[in-house]
Amino acid sequence: MYNSEKREKILTCAENLFRKYGTRSISMDDMAHHLSMSKKTIYESFADKDEIVYQIITAFRKKLEGLIEAIFDKPANPVERLIKMFICITSMIKETNPSLIHDLQKYHENEWQMLQEFRDDFLANKIKGIVTEGIRKQYLNSTLDVNVYVVLFLEVVQLPGNEKHFSHTKYSYKSITIIDCLVNGIATEKGRRVLKNLKLNTLQNLD
Repeated sequence: MYNSEKREKILTCAENLFRKYGTRSISMDDMAHHLSMSKKTIYESFADKDEIVYQIITAFRKKLEGLIEAIFDKPANPVERLIKMFICITSMIKETNPSLIHDLQKYHENEWQMLQEFRDDFLANKIKGIVTEGIRKQYLNSTLDVNVYVVLFLEVVQLPGNEKHFSHTKYSYKSITIIDCLVNGIATEKGRRVLKNLKLNTLQNLD
């Protein structure tokens, strides 16, 4: 196996384990067991578990950034883009155990800070740009406080992956409900028409 392929296999396995159990409870021995390879083989590619966590978070951020940039590369109105942003972010964090967030905050300060900066800079600016355009093009209400909405969006967007809030609800339906709260209440009649069409044509296919 080429070294790059081996590294990718290790990172994929580690990410799946971290998403399910958090980082604290997963050891290099656990990874070796799930990969059916020796611990020595893992150490040939990574210095320690911290490096694996760093590589996973870096790749996650890069992938999400690329997906979001792709949203802006295609023509769309602001309501469509806002909903696509929601879908994009929630799909990336879906099926993530809250213990991973806890472990990143407590044991991986640099990686957690990296995610916070990505959220507060890149994501916040993208959402702010969409909302500002939506107001200018009369899809969203002009009385909306853009900065407050950006904070609200970034908090609410985490909910679909939180089983504490939605343990018995099909993902697609809870997504539709959240999108209604995020968009319908701030949309003009023009924006609501777009939202209605999108719900009929797209949102029912969410998983």
